[in-house]
Formats: sequence, structure tokens, C-alpha cells
Amino acid sequence: MNTLKEVGAEVAKVRKSRGMTQAELAKLSGLGQSTLARFETAGVTEFGSRKLLRLLEVMGFELAFVPTSQEFTLDDALEQRRRKAAS
Repeated sequence: MNTLKEVGAEVAKVRKSRGMTQAELAKLSGLGQSTLARFETAGVTEFGSRKLLRLLEVMGFELAFVPTSQEFTLDDALEQRRRKAAS
């Protein structure tokens, strides 16, 4: 998973497979149901790390760093951001 949209969709998939409602997961995670709903449906552009870590913990997951096959530098990220802002 490389984007917030993909993470949100995966959270929704796992939540549904466990028979949980958004309200139940949100309450266990200390989030508002509307916040979780926006996260799951790519309605947020940012989602705080504390919220994400709490949500993953409640679901029994942890954050892991996996190297990609290509090198990606800070300059690459800034260029991507500049192009996105220009479009």
C-alpha cells in the first residue's frame, strides 16, 4: 500500500470482514465515526500518525517499513508535490 486511500480501503475491508461497524471501530480507537468514514472512503488528505497507529493497534496490526525496489529521495517527493500543485 502506497497511499492513504489504499490504507483506508484496506481498513474498511478488514473491519467489514470482522463484522464490525464503523461506529464500533471508531469507539474502540477513540475516533469519531465520521472521521473513520472519511478515512475509509478517501475523504481525507491527511490522517494523523497517532490516529493511524491507534487504529492499527485496535485492529491487531502494526506499522512496518518495507523497502521499495526503487530509490525515492526527498527531491523526488518535492518534485512530485510541485507537479501536483501545478496541475
